[in-house]
Amino acid sequence: MNVSIIIISYNTCALLRDCLASVREKARGIDYEIFVVDNASNDGSCAMIERDYPDIHLIKNCENRGFAKANNQAIRMARGEYVLLLNSDTILENNVVGLLHDFMQAHPRAAVCGPLLLNADKTVQRSIDTHLTVKTLVLRLIREHYRDRFHRPLGDKYHPNNFDYVAKAYKVSDGWLTGAVLMIRKSVFSEVGLLDENYHFYMEDSDWGLAVSRSGWEIWFAPEAVVTHLLGSSRNALSVEKEIALKVNCLRQQRYFVRKNLGLVSYGLYRLVFSCIHAINLARRVIMAAASSPEKRPHAILKRRLGWELFLASMEFWR
Repeated sequence: MNVSIIIISYNTCALLRDCLASVREKARGIDYEIFVVDNASNDGSCAMIERDYPDIHLIKNCENRGFAKANNQAIRMARGEYVLLLNSDTILENNVVGLLHDFMQAHPRAAVCGPLLLNADKTVQRSIDTHLTVKTLVLRLIREHYRDRFHRPLGDKYHPNNFDYVAKAYKVSDGWLTGAVLMIRKSVFSEVGLLDENYHFYMEDSDWGLAVSRSGWEIWFAPEAVVTHLLGSSRNALSVEKEIALKVNCLRQQRYFVRKNLGLVSYGLYRLVFSCIHAINLARRVIMAAASSPEKRPHAILKRRLGWELFLASMEFWR
């Protein structure tokens, strides 16, 4: 078996159907198997798989186990020499499975490689990032809250405006690849470890990428393989409550990443700076909610509530 393709799905039936159809259409000249790990969907995803793709290995979870745990379930069962982690909101534009497999065969020190990702409008999507530090995390948080004042990606090496994603294959010596589509040498897991299951959904790809870099294995970007990634499509149906909970959980997992990978001094600095930034942001949103017009007040109150929840999360001790 050459490649084990692993797809995690949570209420993404239509997206999953399109993803699987693209795999069946585009994958050529390669011996592969497919695992779909369903995280307790209620949208008919499992019934669709059982009806239309009876040869697929379907793993039905009774709860939403998140991205890392669900992938690890299938990785342990995979028979392929390589594992392809594939988001359900992706469409293969060419023989991605075969191209990435051949690339890994030609680069024996490569632990992982990833394709060129495109947005729905076929513009280039960012898929490489530098390894995270307290400085970069702080700058990103400031840009997130004040994005109207930061129009240029200054110092952001892998932003599409600064990096040529379509030129040629590139060895990423200082960063990691997004987990949307990753071809991984299965033998590397025994040395680097599986995905850290303390992450539910967010940061697990950056965490594992850092572990790969520290182990001395190589990370490669292979743009001859092309995938459309409908970024965020799997989250469009989230309620306001779930969206707030997701953002708070992302903050907690980011804090875990810093504590695990960057040391206690950096962790203390991170906690101090982030608490101050979230306190300032909360105060700003309280003022904006009070001063907003009647038609804009519901949205402003929602932002205020999100600011309050993020501030509380920033003040927590890691549990």
